[in-house]
Amino acid sequence: MPTAESRVRVGLIGAGSMGAYTADIIARLPALEVAGVADVNQPAARALGEKLGVPWWTDHRELLARCACDAVGISTPHDTHHAISLDAAGAGRHIFCEKAMAIHVAECHAMIAAARAAGVKLMVGHKRRFRPAYAELKRLLDRGEFGRPMALNVQGFFGRKLSGWWARRTACGGLLHWAGVHDVDTIRYLLGEVREVYALDGPKLFPNDTDYQDALAFTLKFANGAVGSFQVSTYYPLASYRTAFAYQIVCEHGGLAYDPRQVAVHAQKYGQPMTTTFFEGYGHDVAFDKEWSNFAAWVLHDEPPILTGEDGLRCVEILQAAYLSVALGQPVKLPLAATERRPWSA
Repeated sequence: MPTAESRVRVGLIGAGSMGAYTADIIARLPALEVAGVADVNQPAARALGEKLGVPWWTDHRELLARCACDAVGISTPHDTHHAISLDAAGAGRHIFCEKAMAIHVAECHAMIAAARAAGVKLMVGHKRRFRPAYAELKRLLDRGEFGRPMALNVQGFFGRKLSGWWARRTACGGLLHWAGVHDVDTIRYLLGEVREVYALDGPKLFPNDTDYQDALAFTLKFANGAVGSFQVSTYYPLASYRTAFAYQIVCEHGGLAYDPRQVAVHAQKYGQPMTTTFFEGYGHDVAFDKEWSNFAAWVLHDEPPILTGEDGLRCVEILQAAYLSVALGQPVKLPLAATERRPWSA
């Protein structure tokens, strides 16, 4: 394992666009370095490995057996996260797993248990909460001047056609596992734990595009008493993915909003003028650097983690509860049982 003075050597598992971007993140952070690459796609593995000047393999188990790495960074299809994480924990490697953590909570619990048993760190990459605009919402809520949050709405309509594993429910998990996962984590970060989910799906009008829902809407009941609503569809040409997911938060003493088109946070207390804070860009690099820097500090110095496997689990739990609510036609209470796999299997 690394010493306090060393860098964390990372084996990248997944050499697609996210794996390549992760290599760029690691390259600009002094406490990290890439030690090897693995991908089932041989040309992709070779291209990234040769670009970085590190060994490459076509099987993550070969990387775990032969790569001089302290940790792995997993950026593969969601349905592979569970098995790869269990193998990594068994090999004594720390784990940084991209979101969504897994397909269902039973897999998430198994990943957490495996990491705990092996004594390795497990972080799930929910970086959106660290982008500057969302951090500003959190700061304003935590100051207490707006009082108790009462209600939240997230509008996630945008236009994007998917292909490959993203279009298959068995591989990605479904609509919310990619189009809602960032914001489900973020609203939990802002308002706290969710205790109940009730969801409805719209008509399936584009069966040749994906094998999961075209539109979903669901409500949430938070442990603090607040309520939330969330709508997602990828058939809305008036917005892109980046300009979607506007937030409105109703509070005891006023309201807050995130405008993704302007990349701005609006705030107004009752009887006072509205204030607006604009941000330069969406802040992706800032957020990625923050989570990966903290992962390195957690591994090297045992500094407190800003994201854990528990965060990944609770996010997947909300996603799964929404699908389960659609299947059952009724609200679903949280937490789900640690063995819960429905609605995909009994």
